[in-house]
Amino acid sequence: MKKTLLLVAASAMMSLQATKAETNIFNHLGAGVEVGTTGIGFEFATPITDYLQLRAGMAILPSFTVKNIKVHLNADQQDWQHVQAVTGYTGSKPDDIRINGKATKADFKMLLDVFPFRGSTFHITAGFYAGKSQVLEAYTTNYGEAMQAVTEFNNDPAAVAQYGELGVEVGDYLLTPNGSQARGFVKVKGFKPYVGLGFGRGVPTKTRLSFAMDLGVQFWSTPEFYVQQKNGEVRLTKQDLGDKDGGFVKTVSKIKVYPCLNFRLTGCIF
Repeated sequence: MKKTLLLVAASAMMSLQATKAETNIFNHLGAGVEVGTTGIGFEFATPITDYLQLRAGMAILPSFTVKNIKVHLNADQQDWQHVQAVTGYTGSKPDDIRINGKATKADFKMLLDVFPFRGSTFHITAGFYAGKSQVLEAYTTNYGEAMQAVTEFNNDPAAVAQYGELGVEVGDYLLTPNGSQARGFVKVKGFKPYVGLGFGRGVPTKTRLSFAMDLGVQFWSTPEFYVQQKNGEVRLTKQDLGDKDGGFVKTVSKIKVYPCLNFRLTGCIF
């Protein structure tokens, strides 16, 4: 009985290997490195048939900071006098508030390439990127004592009820400070569907190394702004602030899709 089972198992393995060789299913493995708008990354690829290819890997956008973005406080001189009266702060109203915007991004990706013709390098791609939801951090860099006074003002329920909450305007969002700094975060969905097209195969068929490129978009959904408060992160709602400042941070908070243009160097492992 055992010999019969071993013979059956051996026959099945030989049949599976023959099927792989005939249909080109998972019988090769390629690896590649890439650079582009998703940062730097690596991936592994394997053919499913002559018309399908599966790719998986990581894409990491190194952190970078855009500095000295101009923003302003949602308060006129009369409002600031109320802040001084409530808190005892004697400093003047801040008129040149600056923030930094720090972007970072890291995703695992799983992509399926469809080749319309046997031997074609042109492909249509669908799949997803998945990773950390936070893509941007914004924080004030000056007027620490004034921000502390605004925090104390906002912590007075009677003052807020009478005069309204104060904070830093960034696009359609009001970032209220926590202590001596206002700090906010832009977040998107952790799971990001992807569609695109490109040229090249992850497993070169004619040479050991080859060049490939992809152009597509990640669907982020609507970005959400969170502000850091003493009890944790609080999601902000959009307001009609009419703010024209905010630069890079304001732009990122409005992006619903992320453009992807990547160039890859691929090679065949076996």
